[in-house]
Amino acid sequence: MSLSTSGQADILIIMKMKPLLVLMIGPVLSLTIAANAAEPNSIGNIFKAGGFDWLFGKWAATTDANEKAEAEFKLKTDGYVISIEATVGRYEYTGIAYYEPETKRIVHTETDNTGRIFRGRWKIQGNQLVLNLDQTAPDGQTVHFIRFISKVDANTMKSVTYTVVESKRSEEPIGTLIFKREK
Repeated sequence: MSLSTSGQADILIIMKMKPLLVLMIGPVLSLTIAANAAEPNSIGNIFKAGGFDWLFGKWAATTDANEKAEAEFKLKTDGYVISIEATVGRYEYTGIAYYEPETKRIVHTETDNTGRIFRGRWKIQGNQLVLNLDQTAPDGQTVHFIRFISKVDANTMKSVTYTVVESKRSEEPIGTLIFKREK
C-alpha cells in the first residue's frame, strides 16, 4: 500500500496537531475532574459534610408492640445513592434516597411487601434528618408523615414519626423508636 503525496501531508498535519490537541484537552479535562470532585452533588458528600454519615450501617430496635424493627442504610454507586432495607414486624421495606441536582433536594422512594409506595424528601435541619413522606396504599389512599431522625450517641439513633393532616403535624408521635447499632 502506498500513500500519495497529499496523504502523507495529511498524516504530517495530524501528527503535528496531536500535541496541540492534547494541550488543549488536558486543561479542560483537569478542570472538569476538579469541578466534579468539589461539587457536593452526591448524597454521600452531603451527609458527610453535614455530619450525618453516622447513619450508615445496621440498626435494630423494638416497637411498643414488642416487634423487632431493623434498618440498614448503605451508601452505594460511589456515594450517589443510599439503599435502605428495613423490616418492622411482618413488613419489609426497600428504598433508595439520592440527591437531585436540578431541584437541590434529597429524594426518597420506597415500597413494602404490601404494595404501599412511599415518596418523600429528606432535609437536614440542625442535628436532625427530617423525612417528609407520602404513603400511598394499593387502593390509592395517601397518608402524609413526617419523621425526625437524630443521633443520640455513636451507637444509638432516635426516630420519631408524626402524621400530618391538612399541613398540621399531630401533637403526639405515632411512633418513637430507639435504634442501637448492630455489628
